[in-house]
Amino acid sequence: MRLLLPLLLVGSGCVSAAEPTNAEPLLHVPSPDWREQIIYFALTDRFNDGDPSNNDQGAGEFDPKDHRKFSGGDLKGMKARLDYMQQLGATALWLTPPVANQWWYPKGQYGGYHGYWATDFKSIEPHFGTLEDYQALSDGLHRRGMYLIQDIVVNHTGNFFGYEGEYDPLNTAKNFTVFDDAHPGNRFPTQAPFELVDRHNPEHVAADIYHWTPPITDYKDPAQEFTHQLANLADLNTTNPKVRETLKDSYRYWIETVGVDAFRVDTAKYVEHDFWNDFLHASNGIMAAAKGTGRNDFLAFGEIFDGSAPMENSGEHKLVSFLGTEDKPELNSVIGFPLYFELGRVLAEGAPTAQLAYRLEQQMAVYPNPWVIPNFVDNHDTRRFLSSGSLASFRQAMAVIFTVPGIPVIYQGDEQALTQTRQAMFAGGYGSKQSQFDTNSAMFRFVQDLAALRLSDKALTRGDLTILASSSQGAGVLGFERSYQDQQTLILMNTAQSSQLLANMPLQSGHWLLVLDENGAVADKQVLSSSGELTMSLPAKAIRVYRWLEESGRGQPEAMPEMTPELTLETQLQGQTLTSDTLLQGRFSQPGTPLQLVLNSNLDTAVPLTVSADGRWQYQLPVRSVGEWPQSINLYAPELGLAGKAVSFTTQVRNPAWQLEITDPVGDEKYQRPQHVNSGAQRDITAASVRSGGSVLELTLSMAEISNSWLPAQGFDNVSFDIYFDLSSQLPEAKGAKALPSLKASMPEGRWHLGHTLHGWGNTLFIPGESQPDGAESGNTDAIQRVAPAPQISVDKAAATLTLKYRGEGLGLKQWDGVKIYITTWDRSGEGDLRLVTPEATSWSFGGGNSQSPLIMDSLWLDTQH
Repeated sequence: MRLLLPLLLVGSGCVSAAEPTNAEPLLHVPSPDWREQIIYFALTDRFNDGDPSNNDQGAGEFDPKDHRKFSGGDLKGMKARLDYMQQLGATALWLTPPVANQWWYPKGQYGGYHGYWATDFKSIEPHFGTLEDYQALSDGLHRRGMYLIQDIVVNHTGNFFGYEGEYDPLNTAKNFTVFDDAHPGNRFPTQAPFELVDRHNPEHVAADIYHWTPPITDYKDPAQEFTHQLANLADLNTTNPKVRETLKDSYRYWIETVGVDAFRVDTAKYVEHDFWNDFLHASNGIMAAAKGTGRNDFLAFGEIFDGSAPMENSGEHKLVSFLGTEDKPELNSVIGFPLYFELGRVLAEGAPTAQLAYRLEQQMAVYPNPWVIPNFVDNHDTRRFLSSGSLASFRQAMAVIFTVPGIPVIYQGDEQALTQTRQAMFAGGYGSKQSQFDTNSAMFRFVQDLAALRLSDKALTRGDLTILASSSQGAGVLGFERSYQDQQTLILMNTAQSSQLLANMPLQSGHWLLVLDENGAVADKQVLSSSGELTMSLPAKAIRVYRWLEESGRGQPEAMPEMTPELTLETQLQGQTLTSDTLLQGRFSQPGTPLQLVLNSNLDTAVPLTVSADGRWQYQLPVRSVGEWPQSINLYAPELGLAGKAVSFTTQVRNPAWQLEITDPVGDEKYQRPQHVNSGAQRDITAASVRSGGSVLELTLSMAEISNSWLPAQGFDNVSFDIYFDLSSQLPEAKGAKALPSLKASMPEGRWHLGHTLHGWGNTLFIPGESQPDGAESGNTDAIQRVAPAPQISVDKAAATLTLKYRGEGLGLKQWDGVKIYITTWDRSGEGDLRLVTPEATSWSFGGGNSQSPLIMDSLWLDTQH
């Protein structure tokens, strides 16, 4: 039996959706309590096609088969799917900018279907419909008690000018060019004064509407960040009063005319702080317009695309700087990018759960109001979680954003477990031969249960957060509690691919009712009891959400405490660094009861200990893995539910069991390089070295060049690596696969058993899938199975090296002897899509090939048997 927790419609202005169709549109309603909302984020062009008549505007800009062009989604299509969103549990719709856009950018060979290349901030894009269609969408939402969030842009317009040659800041006319081959009928902005784009026209220069600058090359330079172009997009001079007044007028219009309830602010980090105070809080600003329509809590949440390194919080502080101060406020919320990046590292890649615990604590400590921070797992600008993580990990990521402080954001297709970032939801749209609106899919029902749980629990929408358990050694247990007044909710997860020991976690005494697990809401009344501490086993990839019921034994005489068995580790191990095999010894007062030694909380590899009649035991702990690694040990008596105190230590092995080095010719790339300004020799391998000891393999790649101009999460950009391991020496019975997924190529010899895709925003291990007898033989990435933990990465830009550290324990490998490694390079977009190869290189495609060419720029073969 499947139990759906009661779904509550929270917010003001809730009116029945069955209002007469001839009634006046319900455009203006009071602001909701944003803590109680769940946002559904839709990419307008890729969501639903409600009016095929507006798809093709006759300029070659429409082609659902081409990811670069308009696909057909529109405002009528959104309105037609409001029941779907509401059934899922969403209470607000965030849509990409519906304003008139540049349809095609010939120089970059890409279209403005996404809405972020405005030509008129105050008009509806013809592909999306009419003003009346937008008002009807607002009306439809408000009659359901839902809210409308519009994505807005103030940093730039479209791709209208640039520099061909060196940029001279003292003479900005030098090498300046207007992209006058822009799309017919859509050449330049049509809204005044944004049409004044020509640096060579004195009238345009005097108006000073744009910054005459090239693209940003140093994202750490504030001057470039605020005044240079973001990827060739014409950068607005937002210090100009005329620009400010026009933008305020444009965006007041959508509140007053359509009834928009909140703004998501695109590229907010690229606009100076003073602008935000004026734009939002001036007497003629956005907040005043909102209050004039009865919206006293208008939410404006900004995109500050910044993260924090593990166990560090600079990203949170960067985000908070855009909230301003009490005397000079700016935005009133920001999107939770640091948490987004941590979800990927911990849940998709298998990093220690202590990193996620730290991130959640920083979210509570640094953000003034963490309860209105929109949190997300996927969006339209990033690779899908499921392009790198497993479905079980994705469920955990969704469970996190629904159970931590902040507003959960569901990106279209999350509820259908889509893997392609900008795939259409409607049949016939880009990437979808069939409709993706399946209300009976397992993922839809799981998200539906999460939404229902959240909206029925004030502890989740308003409560404090306390971390109770986490692991510093790797994937494993994460435990936290949410509390609000007399409500407490406990969330437990196991991020590992093995059963984990949760030992002696402090927990309020009483009974806890299980309300949701990794399959969704639960109907059977499973109760967890705590006497102040909790010890239990958590299955691999488990999710457990409990609600506190009552204190144990309330009103009854206190029971006499029982004698606790003695369970001790006598070897002094806490805080020690072990460099060789070490003998462990200890005592257990119940020799006839099974006892286990648990390393790093992994119950699947727990070692049964032999306890002598006098209660003594000993175990020789092997120390073989090359490098320095944090470890922990627990003693566990499962029949008694008894665990000793965890002991933490470090192993350090300096000398590998074996190593190999090999060089590769410089300049042996197979194709012409992409032509954009940041593209260089990043795909050219010059050497590789590999060293191994125990279950660890270290692979160091030397490159002709390493760059990080796009502030990549992994520390390097403009190259992707696909690395394949032939493990037949260790796994003689494993069949493996020959074809390399998506690369249109095969192993040069042998078969691969483990694959690794690595680029600036992704780090994924995978094995051949079980769904096909020969695993990924078709080269289709759908035929692979993603696994963790992904390797640790360290980048030395000055030395042009990347070092990858693979740990075999989670992969069932005790050693790597005899491994063969095939290393390939190419490049991927930020969304994780492989770049194209065409006859001639373009800004973003390789040259010298065709659609059937192998996607390998450089390669290197390592055979450690020779």
